[in-house]
Parts: sequence; C-alpha cells; structure tokens
Amino acid sequence: MTRTILICLAAVAALAGSAAVAQEYPTRGPIRLVVGFATGGGTDAIARSLNVRLGEILKQTVLVENRPSSGGILGTEAVAKSAPDGYTVSFNVNTHAINQALYPKLPYDTERDLRGVTLIGSLGQMLAAHPNAQAGTLQQFLKLEAPNDDKKRILANGGVGSPGHLAAAYLESLAGARFTHVPYRGAGPGIIDVLGGQVPYILSTSAGLLPHVRAGKLKAIAVTSAERSSLTPQVPTIAESGFPGYDMDTWIATFVPKATPNSVVKLLHEATLEALKSPLVKERIEAQAGRIIGGSPAQLDALVAEDIKRYTKIVKDFGIKAE
Repeated sequence: MTRTILICLAAVAALAGSAAVAQEYPTRGPIRLVVGFATGGGTDAIARSLNVRLGEILKQTVLVENRPSSGGILGTEAVAKSAPDGYTVSFNVNTHAINQALYPKLPYDTERDLRGVTLIGSLGQMLAAHPNAQAGTLQQFLKLEAPNDDKKRILANGGVGSPGHLAAAYLESLAGARFTHVPYRGAGPGIIDVLGGQVPYILSTSAGLLPHVRAGKLKAIAVTSAERSSLTPQVPTIAESGFPGYDMDTWIATFVPKATPNSVVKLLHEATLEALKSPLVKERIEAQAGRIIGGSPAQLDALVAEDIKRYTKIVKDFGIKAE
C-alpha cells in the first residue's frame, strides 16, 4: 500500500471520527468549563452563573473547573491539549491574547491550538485616583509635570502584562507621555495602596474600584470602554477625553481546541447565546460594569488575531517583560 493511500485513509478516518463526535455531542459528559483564575473572582462568578444555564440548555452537566495561574495560562494549556470533542471549554479573558504577546514561550500557540466559540461580553476598566491626587480629569493627569521625569504620573495596576497595565501603556503611546507603572500581584493590593495614599492613581477593572468611588474614597477620572458605563454615566471615556477610538475593556470569551468539529462549536455557541439571556448572567456581567456581546466564533477569532498584533506592538514598544 502506497504512502499516498495511507495518508488518504488516515484523513478519511479522522473525518469519520470527527463526524461521530459531532453526531453524539453532548450525550456523554460532563462538560468542563475551565477557568484559569481563582474561585471567587469576577471571572469565576460569571462562569458560575453561565454554567448552570448552559447545563439546562444542553441537557448535560457543566462543571466549572478552576486552574488559577498567572494570566490563566495553566487553564488555557489544559484546554489546548485536551481532546477536541467539545467537553473541555476554556472560559477566558483578553489575557488569552496578551499572553501570546507577552511570553516568548507558551506551552501552546493561541491561534494555532485554539478556536473561538463565543465572545460573551466585555468588562469595564477605569482610571481612578486618591481624593487628594492632583488630577481630576484625564487631561490634567497627562499634563502633570515633575522636575526630572514623569514621576507624578505614578500609576498602579494589577501586574505586569495585566489588562490594566496594557491599557495604560496604550494610552501612553497615544498621548506621547510616560507613566511610572507600579505593578502589583493582583488588583486588590494596588487598590489598598491607592486608598492609603501610597500611590496616587490606578488603572484597573471597574468592578474593584466602583465601591470605593461610590463611597468617596476614590475619584473616577475616565473609563476605558468605547462608551460611558451605565453604572457611572458621569464619568467620561478616554476616547472622548481626547483619544478617539480608544477602547481597552477586558473581553470575556470561550474557546475550544482547534480541531473541534464545526458542528460542535456551532451547538456550543448557540447554547451560549441562549444562556446569555439569563437574568443572573446579565446581572453578574453588568455588576462588573460590563455588557453582553454574544459575538460569533469568526468574530472572536478575528478579535484575538487583532489583539495579539496590538498587544505585541505595545509590549515591544515599551519593553514590557513578564515577571
């Protein structure tokens, strides 16, 4: 038997196997929704509101499995290396694209090994300050001067390569200004230091900052979304504060291994769209200054490719290196 015939037979067998998987899905289970972040966080809370409704729609148990690690890499790797059968799904945020730009070597390739299912929505980020900080608007913040450098623009974030860090670096590139970045291991410690006055400014997720803004312990300067948040309608966007087109919210989405059959992806996507109608899911997302999108697999894959290019440029231009 020639090598060509063997290759053809292998291809036919693979197609037949994929068809069988697609035909039976999701009759065996459970389906694992892998979250690369700790239990109790905002991402985990949204996943745990989605999994229940997904299970009802698919008539199959959907379990949330937390695999916390820096940038969610451990959880993403687990999904990338799992069987492409729709039973292991990554529940991820835009660190999914940031990691590909930030880390020279990942245990997987974001675009080669994974494909998108649903762009679920986006979560707001905010530039905020201690009440005694000099600047109360973005333009005031950008005009701060120091004798030798830009040390008055000291800005906390949730870690090197975090969405807040990249959002601030992108603003630097557009404004032609330099900030002094103070990375923390998570947004929580950074917020504590800004509340205490040790650091004057912070760019982080709106969900963590909003309670302190409402209590008058922090002042909101601007939000990173394309439009104002319904939770803080009085707070302008960075886009309307002099940088049209600026949009650096944190998106949330689901992914599966690249070889997962189209029919399985389609079924998962349609079930997710239905689950997004759940009042609980909507409430969990909106509580984090977020909005539901429900984008298609093709839209999500295009977004990931676009963001990898954008983040790669930011990482290169500012010499950002993973810790």
